[in-house]
Amino acid sequence: MSIIYIFALLMLSTLWGSTFFWTKILLVDFHPISIVFFRCLFGVLFLLPFLIKQKAFSKIKLSASLITIGLLGATVPWTLMTVSVQYLETTLSGIINSLTPIFGMLLSIIVLKHRPKSLDWLSLFLGFFGVAFIFIVQNKTIQSTEILGVLILLVATFSYSFTSILSSKYQKQTSPYILAFTTLFTATIVCGIMMFFVQPDSYSNLFEPTNFSVYLILGMLSSGLGYVVFYYLVSYGGPVYVLFITYIMPIISLMLGYFFLDESVTGSMIFGLFFILISITLMNKDKRKEKGKFESA
Repeated sequence: MSIIYIFALLMLSTLWGSTFFWTKILLVDFHPISIVFFRCLFGVLFLLPFLIKQKAFSKIKLSASLITIGLLGATVPWTLMTVSVQYLETTLSGIINSLTPIFGMLLSIIVLKHRPKSLDWLSLFLGFFGVAFIFIVQNKTIQSTEILGVLILLVATFSYSFTSILSSKYQKQTSPYILAFTTLFTATIVCGIMMFFVQPDSYSNLFEPTNFSVYLILGMLSSGLGYVVFYYLVSYGGPVYVLFITYIMPIISLMLGYFFLDESVTGSMIFGLFFILISITLMNKDKRKEKGKFESA
């Protein structure tokens, strides 16, 4: 059974790990706010048939926690991440993103009163070491011009972490489809209003073949399907487990760079990937034990 969750983790890492790559393409014609609006709109359109089939709209119960999750889940982090891409290299964003599980662990201790085991900390830092090693060996340093981008991305990663904590505490029994729809619908409304002021003519570039194709991938797959998988994993392994995707996302970004941007794959990447895989294996093994104890109780 755990293979299913590992597959879901890898799927989400692939969907979200490619986000920076697609965003770079769209930034040529679109303002960051417009990119978030369209990707969320396409995500909402992707989810609508599922919610209609499940008659899920009658099950949506508005609450302060659901609205907050909607804002912090996509509106805030995706807007900030899209802005940060203008200041950071795609590869550098990976190591900043990898701080997300650490934020998640600290927030789970403060908010959920979670008492992490030694294996939790070991998994966490092995994964972080794997990501950091890749970038340190490649001499990926932060330039003075990138400091603003780093600060913006740090706020975005904190927002992601807080979203997973809130959904785990207040909306654990809510369908992943409802959570995903609420998150994307909120971002669509908020960013749609802001887009009217920053780039009202953005529609003129939407149906250009390359842009439209990228939005289909970024919106329906990375956003629509991606958030369903995200909340599904939160309900299974908890808020910190799902954030381990940020350890795999840099590898996805590097692979895309290798295949599409002629960037090289080095021994340090393989070495770092080894620690990342150990990290995820240990965390997943721990979750299997917890699930087994719960089911046998």
